[in-house]
Amino acid sequence: MTWEIALGIFALAGFVISICAFVGKLSNTLGVLENTIGTLTRTIAELKQNSHSTHEKLFDLISQDEKIIANHEVRIADLEKERKQ
Repeated sequence: MTWEIALGIFALAGFVISICAFVGKLSNTLGVLENTIGTLTRTIAELKQNSHSTHEKLFDLISQDEKIIANHEVRIADLEKERKQ
């Protein structure tokens, strides 16, 4: 075996090793990314649920306030009628 063949084999082995290292790092990074996306998805689902329940509470409070305001409007109208008489 000549030096040229040995150098070719070493160069080919080095290339294969560098490709394997790159694929290994890429695989690790994709695994971390998948876990992060899963966590993000669960967090967004929880936020949506909490947001929905908070909006329902706020709408209930707004409905109660609307009833109170409507009652005040009637009382103001009655007071204005009494003043005009």
